[in-house]
Amino acid sequence: MFKWYAKYREEKRDYKQYKKRIDALPEDYKTAMKAIETYLWNFAKGAGMFEILKNVLEMFENAAADQLELKAVVGDDLAEFADSLLNEYPEETWMDKQRSKLRDSIK
Repeated sequence: MFKWYAKYREEKRDYKQYKKRIDALPEDYKTAMKAIETYLWNFAKGAGMFEILKNVLEMFENAAADQLELKAVVGDDLAEFADSLLNEYPEETWMDKQRSKLRDSIK
């Protein structure tokens, strides 16, 4: 079997497991996770964003297990929470690439 095919199958299995984990969240966490996922994928440039999303999912799972309210985790503004993730990992967004391109345009 080709190495790329094995990697593809592994990534597909990982993604399916990730989706099942989201579905197992309490409803408010599930809704927030799906909204964050949709929002962040708009800015993603590669597979690194999936790792960020898995980290958010793990944080939500732990918070739900500790019976924390969603707002205790994300605050009052879900968009602000998501934007803070983008700011933490600019290398995983196309915005970082575009900023670098803009900066380099006047050298």
